[in-house]
Amino acid sequence: MRSKTTLGNRFTTTVGKELIVGVTGILLVGFVLGHLAGNLLLLLGPEAFNDYAEKLQSLGELLWVARIGLIVALVAHVSMAINLARASRQARGSQRYDVEKIVGRKASATRFMIISGVTILAFLLFHIYDFTISGDITGQGSIVEGMGEESMGLYGVVFNSFANPLRSLFYVIAVCGVGLHLSHAISSVLVTLGALTEKSTDKAELAAKVIGLAVAVGFSSIPLYILLRAHVIGV
Repeated sequence: MRSKTTLGNRFTTTVGKELIVGVTGILLVGFVLGHLAGNLLLLLGPEAFNDYAEKLQSLGELLWVARIGLIVALVAHVSMAINLARASRQARGSQRYDVEKIVGRKASATRFMIISGVTILAFLLFHIYDFTISGDITGQGSIVEGMGEESMGLYGVVFNSFANPLRSLFYVIAVCGVGLHLSHAISSVLVTLGALTEKSTDKAELAAKVIGLAVAVGFSSIPLYILLRAHVIGV
């Protein structure tokens, strides 16, 4: 009787952690898509992008609430995912022959999710430091060579950053990691929340791959466009 109770508790705990990963994953996917929509305004020029940035800043305390909520969701998502991965490894170690077929594929996907997740986290920290903390939106760093001597605001900061090929390469690699991460995460979230039937899982996985590819291409288009303007066709 005690064994059954313990097993039930473990199952409930695992499901609870998977739900946390799923719900926080939905929030993070929403942020990524919203962030992409805002960043694509870079392609329309400094006025459109700077207006967008100013509207965000005008939210004041609400913006900080959103940032703190995002950080909490990210920490919960990563910590629960790592916890589940450890539990999966322990299951393979203690009952290798019984669970190998069941968890083998999931374990491989989980390892990939952790690696890509760590890459994304490193990228986010770099991104926040580069454009939010150290970004000089009124000084020399915001003046784009070839666009006059006036400050271009945040647009200029981002343009100058992406005009550096190494920074753009790091960004493209990171956003490809985001896309690959999403391609698995979206369908996993829906399965975890019980929103998919067995028949619809394959279609959901295909749709998730398409969304992941679109996100990677969308984000990558920004530094590639700026590199083209800065080094090929001119600003």
